[in-house]
Formats: sequence, C-alpha cells, structure tokens
Amino acid sequence: MHPNKYSDAARTKAMEALFSEVNNDDGLDWPSSFEERFLTVSKQKYAVAVNSGTSGLHVALMALGVGPGDEVISPALTVIMDTFATLYVGATPVFADVLQDTWNIDPASVEALITPRTKAIISVSWFGLPADLVSLRRIADKYGIALIDDSAETILVGDYQPNKASAPDIRVFSFESKKHLSTGGEGGMVTTDSADLAKRIRQAGGLGYRHLSAMKGRTSLAARTFQSPEYMRFDAIGFNYRMTPVTAAIGIGQLEDLPEKLQARLDCSTAFSNAITGCSWLIPQSTPEGLVHSYYSFGILYDGEAQKGVTWQEFYDRYAEKGGDGYYANCSNPYLEPVFKGKHFGVQKCEFGLAPVAELLQKNIMAFKTNYLDMERLAENAKILGELIDEIGR
Repeated sequence: MHPNKYSDAARTKAMEALFSEVNNDDGLDWPSSFEERFLTVSKQKYAVAVNSGTSGLHVALMALGVGPGDEVISPALTVIMDTFATLYVGATPVFADVLQDTWNIDPASVEALITPRTKAIISVSWFGLPADLVSLRRIADKYGIALIDDSAETILVGDYQPNKASAPDIRVFSFESKKHLSTGGEGGMVTTDSADLAKRIRQAGGLGYRHLSAMKGRTSLAARTFQSPEYMRFDAIGFNYRMTPVTAAIGIGQLEDLPEKLQARLDCSTAFSNAITGCSWLIPQSTPEGLVHSYYSFGILYDGEAQKGVTWQEFYDRYAEKGGDGYYANCSNPYLEPVFKGKHFGVQKCEFGLAPVAELLQKNIMAFKTNYLDMERLAENAKILGELIDEIGR
C-alpha cells in the first residue's frame, strides 16, 4: 500500500495544536516549529510559512520590490498562478517558451526576452522536474535580476541541485492537497538564504508588522512597550497570508514520512514508465543527468495521432473504457486562458503563436497521477495502459 495521505503523526499533531499554542517538542509556536523543521528539506537558511503557494509567489515578488513598470519572465507552460502573482504586484508578465524535452522554461528564450525593465525570472519545476537553475542563475546574475523558483510541484529539490551556486534567491513550495507534502488542503512555504528577504517576505505575508524578523515570527517586546499608546505597529504594507497553527501541525507530522511518500511517487512513475517501454509514440518527460525527478505527475508526450492515427481524446476514451482511471491534460497556456486571451502585456499579445513549443506540448501532454493510495490499483492502471499500447502497436 501507498503511505496514507495523512500520517498518524500528522493526525496527532493536528489534535495537539487544537489544545496547545506551542509544539511541546521544541516549545515554538506551530508555524515557527514547522518553518524550522522545513529547513532540513529546503537546505536554505530561512523559511516563512504561508497559507498557499500562490500567496508565497505574491510575497516573494513583494519582498524583491517588484512593482508597476517592472517585467517578470515566467514559462508559457505552467499554471496561471505565476502570472496572477505578477499582476498582483502591478508588474507586466512576459512569457518565455520552454524546452521540447524537459518541458521547463528555456534559458535561451528567457535571455532573449530580458529588457531594462526585467526585474525577476520565475522558473517552474514542472511536474516535479527541477528547471535548469544553473543556466538561469547565470543569466540572472549577468543581468542583475532576481530568480524565483516555483517549487510547488517538487520537494526535496535542495538535495538534487548539482551546484549550490544554482540556488534561486527565493523558492516557493505548495502544500495543496495533491502535493507531495499536504497540510490539509492548502499551505505553502517560502525559503531563502537572505535574512533581509526573509524579513520582507514575513512582513508581506504578516500584515506588515514592523517587529517581524527573519526567523520565528515577531521580535519579543516588553509589555510596557507594545501596550503603550505610543507604540507603532506597521512600517510596511502586508497581507494576511499567515499559516494557521493546525495547518502547520499537520505539516510537521507529514515531514516524518516524506521520504516514503516521495519513494511511493517514484514507484508510481516506474510502473507507468515500464508500461510504455518500447513505444515510439509515447515519450516521457526527459530528466537531464544530475537532476532527480520527484514526479508530482508522470508526464508523457503523445504522438499517437501522427504515428498511429489515434487522437489524444480517442486514446483517453479507450483507456477509460478498459477500466483505467484516466489521465490529465496539461493545463492551458496561461496567456490563452479567457481571462487573458487577446490582451496585450507589454509587447506581447496573448494569442496563439506566442510560444510555439509550449503550445505544441500543451495539446499533447498526458499527466498520469502518482499519488495512488492503493498500489494494486496503480498496477492495474499500468497493466491496462500497456495492453492498450500493444493493441495499437508499439
């Protein structure tokens, strides 16, 4: 069996948080305790808990001082939240194309789009595969711009980077219900090696309180100080993106068996990989040497229509008719969603042809889930997939 979605430790910690303001294991309040423990995952110096990955992207851009007149480059094959966060701070989104084999943002496309107004790059570890942060870090340093990695679909990525110099300025993790580490529905973490950025991130997500610090929430003040009518509380604009104690407590418990949960994802990906072995028209997402894929999803590029005359939808229907659980399409390119299609962002118009590689991939990607709770059900799906491929011809 797959490890349970919520471990016994997570359930126990959640109950403890209902009756105690602090984690008795370390005496810290629950969000601070979760932040401290998460540093062993992120391998960075500071962590700030937030209520979602989207909130994390927003405060990351705020902390970097991104605002009106600035441009933020993000991939054309990703969730729309990266674009939303850019617009939240009043900046202009710029869409870079992606690489044909990894499906992650193309460093060459990024560099070609840089202008004097470019303030930040948002890379995305799509489906759990780390982006080429070595090349992106080099570009960011060359032009003096910030690098944020949207790590919402990956975990333990700090262990997998081949070069510490490739570390982004800020990472943003998501703990939404389908992620590797889930905190009960929503949640996120923002990590950095900069004390200054950590404080800014904490203020941006913590209502702008001026006595917030890089670590462990607020600076301790004497009651006579903060109860005085002269006490001034705010020196920055901030949002209420703070993580709740119960959410943090669940996260603490979930950390205990995170390696096992990651291994279960890898086992799922292996089962699907074995099923498509030798099939020329089902092409898995490529993992470059030196990187480890954490498989939020097992992604396949479908070429069955060109090679076998079977459309993506026909293959889906036949797979489902045989008893398969189905699979997901890649979400639409952000700029082609109805909220943006036809509009202009700077010199770019949100229309077909803006990012040809990303658009071609989007129409043909299959995303198989890797969060099976029942490994026997996984085996059945892999078997059905293999049999369908054999019927059509590998």
